[in-house]
Amino acid sequence: MSKWLAVAFVFLAPLSAAAQNQGPMIVERVPSGFVFAPDAKVTDVDHRTSELIGGNLGWAVDQTVFVGGGGYWLVNNSHDTEMGYGGFVFQWLGGSTDRFGWGVKALIGGGSATLTDTVSVVVPVYPPMPTPYANGRPDVGRLPPPTYKTVSAQVRVHDDFFVAEPELDMRLRLSRHTRLTAGIGYRAATGDRRDDGRLMGAVGSVGIQFGGGL
Repeated sequence: MSKWLAVAFVFLAPLSAAAQNQGPMIVERVPSGFVFAPDAKVTDVDHRTSELIGGNLGWAVDQTVFVGGGGYWLVNNSHDTEMGYGGFVFQWLGGSTDRFGWGVKALIGGGSATLTDTVSVVVPVYPPMPTPYANGRPDVGRLPPPTYKTVSAQVRVHDDFFVAEPELDMRLRLSRHTRLTAGIGYRAATGDRRDDGRLMGAVGSVGIQFGGGL
């Protein structure tokens, strides 16, 4: 019996020494939490460079996945052009523990816009009435035919649309729960009107993220 105990001691002694040298195993939980991310966008609306403000609010899971909602509104000073949209936001986060990270984000939802259109209408133009007879009645039989003229006017048209906006972001870690972001993307839109290209355009954004799980 003592012989087998000696053999067991010879094999187990190195394992015990290695465990003592390594120290205790530490298990650290990957953080999750609410995230608030305001940002500003420069984009093309109705073939003009425009600015949007808004942001996202949701939950980040294990510094990897963000799920929430977002919305953006046009902030130009013209009353002739208005636009706002929002929806579900999903983002895949990478490099969250590094100084520089990245993110792939997509917003899917809907919005509404008011744009200006030019409407042309053809209207008849009647000549002056002919000289009346002595009894005061005009000579209708000699009334010349009217001419036609095209009249144009500016009108405001409302449009509801579906929007999908993918975006690629770069993230700079400022502190444990703060990230500075910059991204590029594209807004695709499909609305009630034929010329949906006036609502589409490239997007550049700058923002900041606050919260846990980043």
